[in-house]
Amino acid sequence: MKCFEFDQLAAYMDGVLSQEEKKHVEKHLEFCPSCREVVTALQNEDAFLQETIQSPLLPAGFDDEVLSKLEPYQTKRKRWNWPYQLLTAASIILAFGIGASFFSDTQKSDTGNSDTPVVQEEKEALYSVKDAGVLLEVTDISVSPLKIEIFYRLKPEEWVLKNFLKKHNVEHLSQIKVEYETLPPNGKIVDLNGQELPQREVSLGSNGWLQNSIVIKPSEVEELPLPDTFRAQIEFDDFFMQEGEWSIDVPIDVTKAKTLTKSNSHNIDFMFDDFYAGPLKWQLSTNAHQLQFYAEYTENKKDQLEEIIKARENEDLTSMIMPELSILNSAGEELLVDGLNISSHMGESFTFDYDFANRVKGMGVLENLPRSEALTLKLKGFRIEEPENTQFELTDNNNELEKNGWSIKSVTVEQDTANSKLVTIIGETNIRDIESFVAEIGDKEWVTNEVVNKMVTSEGTFIIQTIMPNSVTNYQLDITSVTKWFEYEWEIMLW
Repeated sequence: MKCFEFDQLAAYMDGVLSQEEKKHVEKHLEFCPSCREVVTALQNEDAFLQETIQSPLLPAGFDDEVLSKLEPYQTKRKRWNWPYQLLTAASIILAFGIGASFFSDTQKSDTGNSDTPVVQEEKEALYSVKDAGVLLEVTDISVSPLKIEIFYRLKPEEWVLKNFLKKHNVEHLSQIKVEYETLPPNGKIVDLNGQELPQREVSLGSNGWLQNSIVIKPSEVEELPLPDTFRAQIEFDDFFMQEGEWSIDVPIDVTKAKTLTKSNSHNIDFMFDDFYAGPLKWQLSTNAHQLQFYAEYTENKKDQLEEIIKARENEDLTSMIMPELSILNSAGEELLVDGLNISSHMGESFTFDYDFANRVKGMGVLENLPRSEALTLKLKGFRIEEPENTQFELTDNNNELEKNGWSIKSVTVEQDTANSKLVTIIGETNIRDIESFVAEIGDKEWVTNEVVNKMVTSEGTFIIQTIMPNSVTNYQLDITSVTKWFEYEWEIMLW
């Protein structure tokens, strides 16, 4: 589908189009990044002009300078019968290059005394493939030994887009909360002989507006190390509910990125009564960082957890030690998390593999922090989830019951409706560092008990409220799991 010319988009911004013409432009903007850039520039320029117009003073000769650059506007016969024949002042000034974001450069005239604006054209595709009315174009490639990211854009023909919208019974893509492509994507990396290389993950990035990316994260193994040059092969079989075959083979060269990739480790252990954590290992590269963290319960805690699971006769119960951490740049901004993989070893020890993008919030998807940027790992603490096996048999007006470090102080009842009542349970726990707990409460004859997740105050108190039928006078409170928070602030310079 052809893009609109500048004056057509200016007419749209100035609100002089008919409803039918406006609708046509808006539908096009949904899948055309180039025209959206022009509209965004027009919006920015309009804001700039409004501020300038409201200014009490203008530079001397401002009017003469602007008027000297204007040429009579020549109307052209368009495919549509446009009612808009003259550009507004904002559009004219924008056309001559004052602050327009889509004017990326200027060229000197032969005399060298004036600048001629050059409109930035859509970035040329590096690779492309078309099938079933949809063109896929690779626009950018970001590579390192830690992450291969291939950016692409989609260009559906008008009939494809029309059918896609019709199937969802909507008028615009913005009204659809589904993906345009198959998930997960098919992707792999192979050496120059076609042998598949190990990889940790293949995923689809999310950059919106029909421009997206596919991410392949290589995995280093001694038997098959990542070569300097190899190929990434990606394949889709569905776009806009159109079956087809879109396959692209992209050459990858990480020779330079390898020289900028560094590895290090920190062997200190963090010791607590119930668990310990460490050591730390990390890799820093041009577009991504990886951090590995290890944590394990003490032998006494392992025995305690095993007894709880055995008492409940439920081998599916699990526990977890989760560090809370971030990586900060020199300005104190957090690097974006790009993924987390947790490996549990029989529920007794855990390995955490964090992926971070080499950028902070507000940076473009193709931007990266410079390698000279100082990076600091900040550990905030650890959150522990573990099973619990404590039950209370309660009745109306119960009080002062104790078990396993938990105590029920009171049970009170208030009328809720003609057939139900509000039951309030107030209790305490002396378990250290507890943050919250999960419990089931109800009558033994009920098919499904109510599950509640309750916070515990710093003093160890908690309140549970639930609605019960008036006919129920005996309640069972079963505390099934607890969450603890161990605050431990610690910092180390990574780079």
